Amino acid sequence: MAITKTDIINKALTLVGASPVISIDDDSNNARVLSRVYEIALRSILAECKWNFATKRANLSSVTNTLDFNDIGETLVYAKPTDMIRIFSTNPPQAQWREEGEYIISDSSGLGVRYVYYLDVPSRYPSYFLDAFVDKLASEISYSIVNSATLAQSFIEKYERLSLPKAVASNSQTGIQQVMQDDAWELAKYFNNQPNS
Repeated sequence: MAITKTDIINKALTLVGASPVISIDDDSNNARVLSRVYEIALRSILAECKWNFATKRANLSSVTNTLDFNDIGETLVYAKPTDMIRIFSTNPPQAQWREEGEYIISDSSGLGVRYVYYLDVPSRYPSYFLDAFVDKLASEISYSIVNSATLAQSFIEKYERLSLPKAVASNSQTGIQQVMQDDAWELAKYFNNQPNS
């Protein structure tokens, strides 16, 4: 059976000792509170890690917008992917880039990125992510629904100290381990060469 958004919110409600809902769109206080915090909490936890299940690659599209002024090396303007949460790497790896508003400014033509995207399909979440996400939701709703700051704090601590680190560790063990490539400075250190300027 596929996990649904309703399954996730009802587990969070159960953990805080509140009544479950039929849907997040119910006309009940519990559903209204969860409706307000669900997307924000999901975006927040997705930004915490390079989640393998929510990673995409894209070659960015350049835009014709020009900058009012350019810093050294900033020659190209790209549109950020609309579903992007956080960039974790670029192609080419040595590209200089930064986010600025709705754009990515870079010195490299043909910039590709690997990024975490907004994935709102609960059936695709691994169990380790679900556990952390439910704890995050429980921390967000504890005060609003059961009026307990103590319970909210205990879920925040559980999320930060247990479920999120466990999820990040489990995520890091899936697939081939990514190895950082040495840059010119590292190579110079070990091989007594001068880095290219």
